[in-house]
Amino acid sequence: MQVPSNLGRDYTTGFRAIFPDLAAANSAALIPFLLDGVGGIPELNLPDGIHPTPAGHKIVAENVWKVLEPVLRTMP
Repeated sequence: MQVPSNLGRDYTTGFRAIFPDLAAANSAALIPFLLDGVGGIPELNLPDGIHPTPAGHKIVAENVWKVLEPVLRTMP
């Protein structure tokens, strides 16, 4: 997980670091950056610059599926 850098370096660094630690401590799968390939790309985001367009959501779904599919395959 990541947050916009305008929230300050200390906050964004701490926020980013806590999720890998939590995932490891809880044996949980981690999606490193949900908006990979979407964040910061104007044509994949709504005018607010934060929320993805339908095309952006498709990429987000692919990012989730890359992590979720192997987890689901290990379930009985």
